[in-house]
Amino acid sequence: MTTDTKTASQEYIEWNVDLSTPITIKGGSLPFSDTPMVGVKRMMFERRGDEIARRATSCVRYAPGSSFKPHSHPGGEEYIVLEGTFSDQNGDFTKGWYVRNPVGSTHAPFTKEGCEIFVKLSQVPSTEPDYFYLNTNEADWTSVSELHKTLPLWNSDLEETSLNQLKAGYQSTEETFDKVVEYFVLSGSATINGTQYEHHSWMRFPANTPVTIATNSGAVIYRKIGAGEVRV
Repeated sequence: MTTDTKTASQEYIEWNVDLSTPITIKGGSLPFSDTPMVGVKRMMFERRGDEIARRATSCVRYAPGSSFKPHSHPGGEEYIVLEGTFSDQNGDFTKGWYVRNPVGSTHAPFTKEGCEIFVKLSQVPSTEPDYFYLNTNEADWTSVSELHKTLPLWNSDLEETSLNQLKAGYQSTEETFDKVVEYFVLSGSATINGTQYEHHSWMRFPANTPVTIATNSGAVIYRKIGAGEVRV
């Protein structure tokens, strides 16, 4: 298992963290860049902080046999496994698992076969004391319409997080939300506010922004209404 530490580490940055500014990032437009651990790369969508992030949203890709050194999450962690199997002392999480690790949690993640996760750091409220695990492959999805199924992942005063499975031909009505809203395309492609987005696309819109979504081929989209706990 690869555990070597690289000499380079993340310098302090503030990137895409202004919640009043719309951000749209098309899948494939950003590279996976090195982390301090050999075999672990990340594609950053937003980040405040250095290697200990005060806020971050990323895709992280682990090569087969790679690992990350033991570390804590002062602001908690939320992730969904996109490919492969992501492991730590709490278990082995295959594609489709959704996990929330509370504020102050620690782990030493690794993978045998390789994996990729969509992960959000330092956005879990300090009022959430427990770990949360959901296998979205075995969960009960709710039919909103013939072309739309939804699966709530987490609901609180600060956020409403869900997965949305859209079949080919889906067209939403215009929606607005009184909080910031964020989308990540897990699979397929969708047209959001007139622009087509593929897998790995991430976007965030300020509160009260009109949003319409359509898809010709089908898509699975993560949606979070609300910004979680904002730490500066």
